[in-house]
Amino acid sequence: MHRSMKLLKEYTTLAPIYDQRWSAYLDASLRMTFEKIANLPADRVLDVACGTGRLLEIMSQRTDLSDLVGVDKVPAMLNVARRRLGERASLVECDAAQLPFDDADFQLVTCTNALHYFPNVDATLREIRRVISPNGNLVITDWCRNYAWMRVLNRILPWTRYAHTHTLSSNELEQSLSQAGFSINSETKGKIDWFWGLMTVHATPV
Repeated sequence: MHRSMKLLKEYTTLAPIYDQRWSAYLDASLRMTFEKIANLPADRVLDVACGTGRLLEIMSQRTDLSDLVGVDKVPAMLNVARRRLGERASLVECDAAQLPFDDADFQLVTCTNALHYFPNVDATLREIRRVISPNGNLVITDWCRNYAWMRVLNRILPWTRYAHTHTLSSNELEQSLSQAGFSINSETKGKIDWFWGLMTVHATPV
């Protein structure tokens, strides 16, 4: 089965229970992202692969950010996000590598827990670079292959029914961001429990 179809099938099934099933993991990973964006200025915000909209909800509750946009390619996940967010965010079904927005349209772009699903990370980062403003900020949180269990998952998951593509190391992410036209401002790596090793990177366009 094509990975795109795997992703749709996997997350259509997961959507109704996603937040409950992964609650501890989501709390920790979204906290890592929010710590980076809490004080960043922005008029218009894009959350790439927004899933059920939890990060957008946090931004709407804890910041002054008001023009919030989320994109995801799984309709079932967006349906959950719509119920959660109501009118607080605009939600669009699309592929992360083909964003239906104008150049330099956003001052802040976020992406949490999604890079390891993208079949072409470099193409997605180039597309994010296109839609981010010259003085904008990009914050990414994802699995980090610097950690042993993440290396194990990276070897196993591509051979299963799951839609996993590739887990990046911190050096690989830095290189991909540089090639896409970003400079690294800060990076945080850490284990949120005995198993999950994550990284959060704050980057700006160059």
